[in-house]
Amino acid sequence: NKENDQIRIEYSKKQAQLFLDIFPPSPNPSYNNHNITKTIFTSQLHTLASTIDSKRTIPISVSMLLVGSSVGIVTPIMPFVVENLGLTTGEYGAVVSAFALAKIIGNVPSAILVERHGRKPYLVYSLSLISLGVGGIGLASCFEHLFCCRLFVGFGVAALSTAATMTIADISTPLNRASTMAPIMSAFAAGTALGPAIGGIMADHIGISKTFYLVGCSYLALTLVNRGLLEETKVKPTTFPWNDVHKRQNGQKENKETIADAFQNAIGQWSELMSDGRVRGVVAMNGFYWFALSGSQMTLLPLLLTDPTGLALSATSVGKVYMGMSLVQVMCNPTLAKFADKMGKEKAILFGCALISSSMATLPFCTDTNHVAATLGLWSLGSTMLSTAPVAYVSDVVHAEKRAQGIALLRTAGDVGFLLGAAGTGAFADWMGNLDVAMQSSAGLLVSATGWFAARCFLEKKLEQQN
Repeated sequence: NKENDQIRIEYSKKQAQLFLDIFPPSPNPSYNNHNITKTIFTSQLHTLASTIDSKRTIPISVSMLLVGSSVGIVTPIMPFVVENLGLTTGEYGAVVSAFALAKIIGNVPSAILVERHGRKPYLVYSLSLISLGVGGIGLASCFEHLFCCRLFVGFGVAALSTAATMTIADISTPLNRASTMAPIMSAFAAGTALGPAIGGIMADHIGISKTFYLVGCSYLALTLVNRGLLEETKVKPTTFPWNDVHKRQNGQKENKETIADAFQNAIGQWSELMSDGRVRGVVAMNGFYWFALSGSQMTLLPLLLTDPTGLALSATSVGKVYMGMSLVQVMCNPTLAKFADKMGKEKAILFGCALISSSMATLPFCTDTNHVAATLGLWSLGSTMLSTAPVAYVSDVVHAEKRAQGIALLRTAGDVGFLLGAAGTGAFADWMGNLDVAMQSSAGLLVSATGWFAARCFLEKKLEQQN
């Protein structure tokens, strides 16, 4: 009818104008009276797809800088909380694993809700849950209280990390995804570099409990910052105006999927995603990586640094150690992200795991602070590679409609590894009565997993060449 025809004409004019905005006419006579050739179109499209969207990346980076600072402040204080409460290594491992348990439970609902309501609400209000958990640690008087507070933090981080990752995926392409993640991860690392130094000084001067109260309040303040700085990036599905007119004329209503239906659909998508060997391999590798990392860096390393019979570092000194590790990430993130984009995400994963596992194995043999600093510097380089490569890889190989669940699957595998690694390594260290042996066991596990992943990548390449 005439109404539909008029809508089609107006829609075509708008789409033509968008095309001209991207490919403006040029006076160059070689363009054949401003006609756009396939070469020109491909070149311009490649340029646009490779360019980082700084306008939307910078506000997210500022937000992650502030979040990272709050996280960093808490990092050097946790070993002293454990000491004050008289927890064993196994109990501390369980506290660390509570964070992962909450993330495992929260990952799928977060992915569903972020797809349904958009990214911004969960970049803002998830910080309230984190604030409640961090502030509550200052009031904790036993293992159970500390465990519950870590659960709150885990639920908040599940929503925050899902929304942040999907925001990055929205504003990037396979040609610049790791490079787009790099400034955001660098900003977070810069915050975690600044935070430990501040946290150590605060703990030594105003006390541990008051430091947690202040950090909890800072997360509440960040909700206002994110609400003002960030914009929604979720891409609306492509619809044609004349279809909406047809629906209204015929009295059709949109069927809204319930949360239960969405949950079942999400789990169904996981089975389909795992049928892809590329996804299955990187998901398994991510689980092994987080198993080793949670047991070593999250559980054993803080206790090794503050061990009265070993280095016996103060809160300020521990803060400086973590600050140095984060500074390595800040300085190297852009370069290593470009390496991942150009050389391949699989190579970046292998390189990062090799650096981390060698550092884990070497650390127990370090006899002074210089050796420790050099070893942890290499460890940080490996962690920098692993901060972007797995997510970028999954974002590349999974279709846009299933990307949220692909990333949720990857994160859940990491969280399962986190949960089992922290609790298992802590219990193993208690059983052995030796932190060094437990650290080297984590290194052996990661070396084995890295070898398996390398062999898998090599065989997949061979099969592709034969086909």
